[in-house]
Amino acid sequence: MAALRLLAQRRLTEAQLWERLGRRGFDEFQTRDAVESVKRDGFLDDALFAQLYVDVRPKAVGDARLIAELVRRGIDRDAARLSVANAVTPESERLEAAIEKLFRTRASLSYPSAARSLERLGFPAPSIYRHLRRRAQSAAGALPAEDSA
Repeated sequence: MAALRLLAQRRLTEAQLWERLGRRGFDEFQTRDAVESVKRDGFLDDALFAQLYVDVRPKAVGDARLIAELVRRGIDRDAARLSVANAVTPESERLEAAIEKLFRTRASLSYPSAARSLERLGFPAPSIYRHLRRRAQSAAGALPAEDSA
């Protein structure tokens, strides 16, 4: 019953449910029975948790960070990688969204500072520099030509 109450409040991983039931004073046998029961009834599914976490994450972050966050929540590393690989929004689109937001909120941000911010969001350096170069080139191409008269 306590496991269902916890799951009714928010979606949890199996590891999180074990931890929360333990904090509430349930012994290992009671916790195991409760976890097995909710898994059997379909109320606890780590694969579904991981896929929903990846697909509805409001903040644009890289694959590495998504995997790390899922592992921190108790999802197996291979299952986390699979969920991230099957993400609705690919990493390149999330990176583009992060770049747009970064320059929208801090327009005068330098290239190195932008790259560091994006690396902290878990995006790979080669992709960051490729996207930033492309952005700089398109901005330079959009500038009006100077008069040479």
